[in-house]
Amino acid sequence: MDARELRSLARAEALAAAGEFCTRCGIGVRRVEGVPDLLVMTGHQPELYHPGVWAKDFLLQRLADETGAAAIDVVVDSDGFDVLGMRAPCMRPDPVSCHADLAVGEKEGCYACTQVPSGQALAAFESAGREALATLPVAAPLHDFERFCAGLGSVALSARNLAEFVTVSRRRFEAAAGTDYLELPVTSLARSRAFARFVAHIALDARRFAETYNAALAAYRERTGTRSAAQPFPDLAIGADAIELPFWVVGAARWPVWVRTQGEPALVSDADVLCDLGADAEEAAERLFGSGIALAPKALALTMFARMFVADLFIHGVGGGRYDQVTDEVVRHYFGVEPPSFAVASLTVMLPLGMPVVSDAEIEDAAMALNRLEHNPDQMLAQASFPSDEDAEHAAALATAKRALVAEIARPDADKKMVGARIRQANAELATLLAPMKRELTERVARLERSRQARDVLIDRTYPFCLWDPVEIRGLVDRALGTPTGR
Repeated sequence: MDARELRSLARAEALAAAGEFCTRCGIGVRRVEGVPDLLVMTGHQPELYHPGVWAKDFLLQRLADETGAAAIDVVVDSDGFDVLGMRAPCMRPDPVSCHADLAVGEKEGCYACTQVPSGQALAAFESAGREALATLPVAAPLHDFERFCAGLGSVALSARNLAEFVTVSRRRFEAAAGTDYLELPVTSLARSRAFARFVAHIALDARRFAETYNAALAAYRERTGTRSAAQPFPDLAIGADAIELPFWVVGAARWPVWVRTQGEPALVSDADVLCDLGADAEEAAERLFGSGIALAPKALALTMFARMFVADLFIHGVGGGRYDQVTDEVVRHYFGVEPPSFAVASLTVMLPLGMPVVSDAEIEDAAMALNRLEHNPDQMLAQASFPSDEDAEHAAALATAKRALVAEIARPDADKKMVGARIRQANAELATLLAPMKRELTERVARLERSRQARDVLIDRTYPFCLWDPVEIRGLVDRALGTPTGR
């Protein structure tokens, strides 16, 4: 099968799998007849992500509305996670970041490998969120959070795993914004015949693929000054008798996948043979497809498959757009073609908490004033107030004397040791006179530093989507793009 045929098959299978998933989960989506001329995609892990990520979904919807394209959001349910939950601002009494958790990940786990939260976990999540948000001076975040939580219990009854639970909950919350794009879990996409052909091709050419992959990563790290060997993701290991592939095998947990290169090629994981491949790509693909093995692509392989064989346009966030520069290089050197273009979209929006936010300039000005007072107190007299005229006159005289001493110490024949001591003495006397001002400035700097910490809480752009009205966020995306047609 050539690339054109593989692309046609992959598009048809992706649309069919997305439609089946949405129908089973009760997600209201636009009816897609056949395989449309245009197909746009985006994707992300099934987190309670922030509006900057959510904006990709609304852009996806906008493109579908204006071009008639089929639209698919890829749910990266094969990724691992540490904790799934939300952070929210709260007053304790100063602004701090509070947490409400839904699920804790396991070492070899993934979203699709994790059970739906229990009723007890859902109740604890809602209680912690309510308690935090009720402390805020505005009611909107709590109101939107309660609307989101209202449907969690019913979703939990039918969802098969954590990824499905979060995805369906988000779409029910999002329904007010009129979205009807498709959802497609990676684990569903990876069960397709087209994906099996993609895996088989790479597995039977594993050494060349891994060398191309690692070279593209090395070039990216050198170009960007990235020192960590784990960024943007690790190299593929190349051994004497096995080569790591950019895929996971997913079950109750997930494990790396290798191809055995000694003897007949086979997919292996932790020394277990998953599937004998044979030497022919067509046969290998059929064996993989019929094996029932649940494979899933890692990051680069996912976007490579989606961009090369499924989508006409893939919408990344900032991070994805950065790492897909590596994907572009792999496509160029491995497939020998220019990679399809992708878009990058994000949105910065902060909760309207109605609280004053201290600026960096204000903090810097106060810190510089304190520094001048400590090292050059004579420069601060114009801003100082004194308890008596005598103190003011004394301070002025000390300042005049210091200026003369500074001029004197610059002379070539000056007794620098003696003059320096007199300058330090003048500074000490000025410091005594200006002690009340120093106490006031010190307290102001400390107060502003506390305000800086509070500001970081107040202006954080990464609070979860469930603290916003979906209609508002879709409106922001529409306004950023200009007046939509047909609305």
